[in-house]
Amino acid sequence: MHVLHYIVSSNWNVSYLILNKGQVTILKFGFLFGAGAEIDYNMPSGGSFALEIFRRDASGSKIKFKTMRDAVNSRSRYAASWLPVDYKTKNISCYGKSVFEAIIKDTIEHNRNKIIENLNSFDTAATSIVRKIQDSSGKLVDDAFKNIIGTEVRNISMRQDISFIDVFQEGDKLFANNYFSALLQVYSLSDKVSGETRTELRKILIAILQLQIGALGENLSRRISDNLFSKKIDEVDIFDDLGELVQLNYRSTGVSGLEYLLDCKRTSPRTDEEVVLCFAQELLENIFASVLDYKSLIDSNWHYLYCPNAEWAKFCKISIFLLTVQEYIEEQCSAADRTGIGYYDELADALAAGKLDVTAIATTNYTGLISDIMQTDIIYLNGSTNLWYDPYVNKIGTRDELNRKEPHITVPLMFTQSGTKPMTSIGMSVQYVDMYQRFKESDYICCIGFGFNPDDEHINGVIRTLVDEGKKLIVIRPDKGKTAYDVQVEISDALKVSESDNIQVILVDRDRKKDGECWAEHISSLP
Repeated sequence: MHVLHYIVSSNWNVSYLILNKGQVTILKFGFLFGAGAEIDYNMPSGGSFALEIFRRDASGSKIKFKTMRDAVNSRSRYAASWLPVDYKTKNISCYGKSVFEAIIKDTIEHNRNKIIENLNSFDTAATSIVRKIQDSSGKLVDDAFKNIIGTEVRNISMRQDISFIDVFQEGDKLFANNYFSALLQVYSLSDKVSGETRTELRKILIAILQLQIGALGENLSRRISDNLFSKKIDEVDIFDDLGELVQLNYRSTGVSGLEYLLDCKRTSPRTDEEVVLCFAQELLENIFASVLDYKSLIDSNWHYLYCPNAEWAKFCKISIFLLTVQEYIEEQCSAADRTGIGYYDELADALAAGKLDVTAIATTNYTGLISDIMQTDIIYLNGSTNLWYDPYVNKIGTRDELNRKEPHITVPLMFTQSGTKPMTSIGMSVQYVDMYQRFKESDYICCIGFGFNPDDEHINGVIRTLVDEGKKLIVIRPDKGKTAYDVQVEISDALKVSESDNIQVILVDRDRKKDGECWAEHISSLP
């Protein structure tokens, strides 16, 4: 006879005890959530997030910054030693289009292979945009193309007519894609398409080609720089001092596309031309959103938070940027889809039913969604919208805590994943040690929506250590056609673990179910 006992405490820690013929089994889980866990709540992520940030009006954030500045006691040691003499009257500025070149440079340098791969699979992204437009407006993109060019999209291919030079032939697959070919065909029909539409399509097509050429060019310049000589004498060091002779003009490889996306006006499509243009704009945004890399902007400017006296303008820009990001995320949280069900709700239900024993819940996300839904303590590994940072004393806390003794200019604690100084704060160090110890007490560590990316190495290192020590890692992933084994190999390689057998991948469907069973129910019955 099975006897079930549930012991529920105020912080959601639950012991799940199964008494079966005198044997007691206690399953303990530690949870780590990443950005993928919030997709079902319609939260933006990745490049889409970056695009929306740079679209925002920063005037509200400027006001918040000025309020903090004006609250500083001008006679304090903080004002005298940390801030410039005329800090109350100096200009305050925020990031503008001047940073776009740096963003594109980072994007092409870090994601060049992904750019080529995505553009060579142009039709894959195009198909999702076709569905999106049909769902939102009821318009059929394929019909709009057919009405303009006189044939089905699937019948059009430019691969026989257009190709790159031999060194760029990797990018030729772009021209074999039906939807890209169809866009080129529409643009070429000057007698059937208005000048205004052709002008907009021209900007979009050039932006796509520039991005592809930029990525191909970056690959070529890397190969040349890495292997400039087929033979050389190692003892003659002049060959080592030649440096990077071939470099791209990053302003010409994607800045115009980024500027176009941030400035273009969108309207509800009615005519066939408007449907095709809407499709092209949405597709361009999808392409940029899938590859855009803005983390280096943070990494290269974060240190200005520590020198406002010498770099007041740059101090203001990074501070206002972080305030803008916080404002945007809070707005998105307020508008998040709370009517549906996501991973947080399902975990909360499993805990309420006493089906899991949770040692710790950690997240790399900045939102307060998980705290609102779970109603328990959460370890925020990269900061959050509710946490603030005082660079003057390298301290983390709420605004009230940080300003209890005297008001300082503080910033929301976010974008700390690349090892910036907040990671050395004693408060953050304690959280990491606490998570490690509590995960170590678990039978399983369950990761959901976490990518194990290089920028997350400070977290990867914790997971790697636990896995190599024998801890079992469960990774919940959406089923995208790859086998569980293939995903397991990818994760093992990303984590660089020596004990890959300790990693188990569970692929779930769109409703987060495995074989018709909720993922939380499924892991609760693991051996």
